Amino acid sequence: MFGIFLLGILFLTMSLGNSVAFEEDPPHEDPPGEEPPHEDPPEEEPPHEDPNDEDKDGVDDDVEEDNKRTIEIWFGDNVVEMASIKRHGDQKDILEMRIGYNEHGLSVRVSFGTIIRTIVEDPPVEDPEELMNIQNGDDHVEEWIEYRLEFEVRFPGLIEYVDLNDNGVFDHEIDHFIEDYGINSFQPISYMLTPISADSNLHYFLLNTTDGVFAAHIYFVEEFVYVDETLISPTQVKIDIEISNFNYINDSSQLALITKLRFEGNGLEKDLTEDEKDGYANDEKEIFVTNDEYTGIFSWKETALIDGVEMDVLTNNLEVDVEDEHVQILLINYPRGNHIYHDPKIGISISVPVNSFTPVIITGTIISVIGVAAIVGLIAGVVVMKKRRII
Repeated sequence: MFGIFLLGILFLTMSLGNSVAFEEDPPHEDPPGEEPPHEDPPEEEPPHEDPNDEDKDGVDDDVEEDNKRTIEIWFGDNVVEMASIKRHGDQKDILEMRIGYNEHGLSVRVSFGTIIRTIVEDPPVEDPEELMNIQNGDDHVEEWIEYRLEFEVRFPGLIEYVDLNDNGVFDHEIDHFIEDYGINSFQPISYMLTPISADSNLHYFLLNTTDGVFAAHIYFVEEFVYVDETLISPTQVKIDIEISNFNYINDSSQLALITKLRFEGNGLEKDLTEDEKDGYANDEKEIFVTNDEYTGIFSWKETALIDGVEMDVLTNNLEVDVEDEHVQILLINYPRGNHIYHDPKIGISISVPVNSFTPVIITGTIISVIGVAAIVGLIAGVVVMKKRRII
């Protein structure tokens, strides 16, 4: 209708123009003073939609599809084990993650390896359970895993201290040590599942200490997805640390989270993380270990939410554990607060091109938005599984 209306105006204008052309010119009058033309501000161009990023998560869809993984989960006493296997490509790899929680603290162990397949001409028949034989036509194929990289992160407790030299980190020779808080007694683990896309999911685990002071929100994904503005790749695990209502003994004290790292070799610390170099993270630090072409990383944001306010997080230099020379200790220092929220990551670093499109974000209120798709459980029972085998 609006188009017809415009055509009508155009036709009327042309008709009036033709009729006026044959009339005598009217007496000349000076035109009234005209105001300077008003210039409208230029219209902003609509954001460029990348045709290769249909789900608008900032990662090229082809890259995303090539890196999708299938995750299987086993629950046991004080342990959860997961196997994440690459779906596509001739060379399959496997990422295993083990979450343990006991009197020694909360630990996350990551193992990464390649799945090797060989044709066995004369497969042995004894002890068939120990064989991973697959019938492929007339061939018997045996599969096993060649592990390339393994490392572990453990959170055994918190230190309450008074920062006497006011440098933001705990110096055991200078600062006033008040107490150790052991992360050593846990409520049953909670597990939730939510779809990311039609064929992949986000796996969410919640671990609380018995007194509710310490909690770990753990996210494991089958494809790239943003959680709380942090991009998680399918070979990473996001661990949100939450400390609530800590019973401070001193009115001027603060907390440091004890973090123990076990690598094959020594971890190195750097300010520019792999994710920052790839363009989908900022204000991070990381400790990494490299083995051939694989890089294991433990990274963390350099800020945390302290009572809802974003504040700086400082860390001590890495030190070798006096009880185990293969373990390095990192102290993550938080400003004092009743509610502390921080988000480290652990995993295998991979590089992907990231588009400049605003990503789809799954927020920290994931528990409330999962809805009927959620699977919620208090996990108990013993699961028997063969280690370092594909099931």
